[in-house]
Amino acid sequence: MQKTAIIAEYNPFHNGHYYQAQTARQETGADIMIAIMSAQFTQRGEPASFDKWKRAKAAVESGAIDLVIELPTQYGVQRADRFATAAVSIAEQLGCQTLSFGSESGDVDAILHAARADVEEMPIYKKELRQALQAGHSSAQASSHAFQTVYPTFDLTRPNNILAYHYAKAAKTIQLHTVKRLGADYHDPSLADVMSATGIRAHYLDSGEVRAVPKATEAMFRTQSMTHWELYWPVLQYKLRTLPLTTLTELVGIDASLAPRLIRAGLETSFDQALTAVSTRRYTRTAIQRAFVSVLLHWLKEEVPTLFDDVPYVRPLAFNEIGRLALRDVKQDLPIVSKFDARLDFEARVTEAYRLPLQNDELIEHRQRPQFIFSK
Repeated sequence: MQKTAIIAEYNPFHNGHYYQAQTARQETGADIMIAIMSAQFTQRGEPASFDKWKRAKAAVESGAIDLVIELPTQYGVQRADRFATAAVSIAEQLGCQTLSFGSESGDVDAILHAARADVEEMPIYKKELRQALQAGHSSAQASSHAFQTVYPTFDLTRPNNILAYHYAKAAKTIQLHTVKRLGADYHDPSLADVMSATGIRAHYLDSGEVRAVPKATEAMFRTQSMTHWELYWPVLQYKLRTLPLTTLTELVGIDASLAPRLIRAGLETSFDQALTAVSTRRYTRTAIQRAFVSVLLHWLKEEVPTLFDDVPYVRPLAFNEIGRLALRDVKQDLPIVSKFDARLDFEARVTEAYRLPLQNDELIEHRQRPQFIFSK
């Protein structure tokens, strides 16, 4: 069975995702398309627009994806290299022959060459990185600057190129395939038949109109409330105002310099004001959002995995008949989790935090089972 994996967040699943998956299926000759998808919070530290089970269901109902596997929160709400390493390891555990991803370059050879250049080991890279950090840049900005200085032919400032680069660095047995990004850029708010997930969410919040998504995703918008950070501000503000400084520094992504800034941010009147107030060159909005996730979850540094290329279980969220057959093929060899057990304790905590403002009594981790979607 030819298996092609896609690493995704589907926040939400939109026309560009559908195009990518269908193109990848055709160009890689895939019998099954497997999505490895972020859970309730995204890599950039945002609450997902809809919960992971609804997003997985919409992806399979579209007909473009056959099986959705969860990327656990401890691996998914991380910087790009850790996120990529964990997701690629799941794809390889599943025996996927190909990993397909969108990229701004659309040139898989350029991505592979950049990944194999070992830029990070070059003395000039380390020098440029050190100088950029000393100048007050964030680690992500400093590494991108240093990389561009040493290897200017590959743009490591573009979001999809960054992930593609780290997928290539993480790949051990899997082959890479890329689909050139179609339509709007990552943060592009313009209206079109193919829009960015950011643009789709912003347009919906502004107008109540759903655009550029398949019918399954549109139905999700019509029947469910879309989440966003502002809904979590009351509980987050309470925690920022009451947690001791020493406790904050025990949480993931928060150091002794950032903790006092977060406490002051708790005095702001809205999430957006808090995010703006605390963001600096050193602490980017993404880094702050991930820190806010840590506060919301009370995610301790000691709970961060020690290895990112060895995710300890494989958890299906949704699948069709093809996906079910693929799971049967590997169930004897992999730690597949279909029922709640102790391995999901952290995810249960995540979902409890995620559902706080949603008033959804069904959104409880131990009540959920993988969803079977009848194929069209």
